[in-house]
Amino acid sequence: MKRVIALAGIVTVLSACGPATPAPPSPAASPALSLPAEQPGPGDHQLAMAHDGVRRDFTLHAPAAYRPGLPVVLVLHGYGSDSAGAVRQSGLNAVADRAGFLAVYPQGLGGAWDPGAGGPTGGDVGFLAALADHLVTVWGADRTRVYAAGFSAGAAFTYRLARELPGRFAAIAPVSGRMDNVPAWRTPLGAGNAVSVVTFQGGRDQMAASWDGTNEAWSAAAGCGTPKAAAVGNAQGSAERRVATCANGAEHVVFAIPAMGHEWPNATEHPVAASELMWEVFSRHRLP
Repeated sequence: MKRVIALAGIVTVLSACGPATPAPPSPAASPALSLPAEQPGPGDHQLAMAHDGVRRDFTLHAPAAYRPGLPVVLVLHGYGSDSAGAVRQSGLNAVADRAGFLAVYPQGLGGAWDPGAGGPTGGDVGFLAALADHLVTVWGADRTRVYAAGFSAGAAFTYRLARELPGRFAAIAPVSGRMDNVPAWRTPLGAGNAVSVVTFQGGRDQMAASWDGTNEAWSAAAGCGTPKAAAVGNAQGSAERRVATCANGAEHVVFAIPAMGHEWPNATEHPVAASELMWEVFSRHRLP
């Protein structure tokens, strides 16, 4: 009997020293993001990559003559739109087929582009830098021939990419978009950022009052000379092309289209076709 009582006492002491309730299980690891398989080759591809733990979607069009070493153009949609809208609006896939480059249409979260806190890793600046690197690594895109085009808010974001990612883009093409009014952006771009610009601006655009300020600010930052103007056009009307030579071999090309509103100009409705003309400028420039 004394032996039984002694064992019971030991059990009581051990129970008092143990936890009152079971320890909670450790949290399960988050499942990996579901990403589509990526097989480089010609045609249209609906793809995604992981960035900062978030799935980021993009559409890629590769020409029939796809091979490693092609240039790449990132095309940024306007506010509230999406990558599919940018494909339809720009018509750049047809130009990519003729000229031989990758046309890539990233999707902004919620139809917008997030500037983040500024700098090369914040917000969508970081995402688009990572996407460009991904295209070089996985698709074999030419690092020296990476370009960016965009419409409206997407156009404004191309100016941000050019400023905040020096040495990453050889040229940009803002279509119907102004440069954000950031005082620091009026400082010189620097010798390591010889990025060229070709922009398309409508005289009937609601943002038309901003064009002079945008052009003057970029010209000052890029060290551009006095532009030379020439009339251009077709059966749809007339426009003016202004070309200035800038520091480090860059150029600043402005297509001023008086009768155009907030649009992406094409040859069937406007005096100039933005997609063909931007590629003409892009093809003249590459990074060292």
